[in-house]
Amino acid sequence: MMPARLRRLRPLLLGVLAALSLTACAGAPAASTAAGQPGSSGQAGRWKDVLTQAEGQTVNLWMYGGDRQGNNYVDEVLTPAAARMGVTLRRVPIADTADALNRVLSELQAGNDQEGSVDLVWVNGENFRSGQQAGAWLCGWTGQLPNMRYTDPDDALLTSDFGAAVEGCEAPWHKAQFVLAYDSADVTEPPRTMKELFDWIEEHPGRFTYPAPPDFTGSAFVRQALYGVAAPDAVSGGYDEATSQEVAAPLWEQ
Repeated sequence: MMPARLRRLRPLLLGVLAALSLTACAGAPAASTAAGQPGSSGQAGRWKDVLTQAEGQTVNLWMYGGDRQGNNYVDEVLTPAAARMGVTLRRVPIADTADALNRVLSELQAGNDQEGSVDLVWVNGENFRSGQQAGAWLCGWTGQLPNMRYTDPDDALLTSDFGAAVEGCEAPWHKAQFVLAYDSADVTEPPRTMKELFDWIEEHPGRFTYPAPPDFTGSAFVRQALYGVAAPDAVSGGYDEATSQEVAAPLWEQ
């Protein structure tokens, strides 16, 4: 049973940016401007051309099927909106985003780079990076999106994803933030920083828990805990095993 007075503690965990990637199997849009940045004078005309070319087409959006809220948003908001513009948006539910990436890579290996079954993917950072390294994504198209003008092109969340340069290969969809749940009947002064959380866990053994990795939420917590004990410069560069062991050592001592 859940505690009667359950509360959520917001500021401890990192936000997560959900993004959409066009696949290299999808037909390329009209020429775009600089990657990730909206054009100026000619941008409206280029977007109009995109809408004209899209009319009557079907877009297969592969996305994780276990997110009911996300599914409802696509089915009840995006799909009708696309239909009004003459586009059929078809949501393809999958158990794991890696399934979409594997399909794209299989079709590319078979020489199908124009009429693939995956057009658009709701992608997480890990699979974006893998796809980026394998050349699975169509790049340089996000500058055509009118709403990119509302984003900061220098925001680190938009320029890099899971250590891979975005380079106009994915567009932000929404941003989420993890929370910690606690029972206010038992915890009157909850920790509000990672250091306070580590201290609280040490003082209250056996009373804190999180989903075990590779669960998505549990993995996000472990990464945030690592950021909490490591110097920013130590976790912002490229990965190598020796550095990983050195940087992560203090985490396992907590």
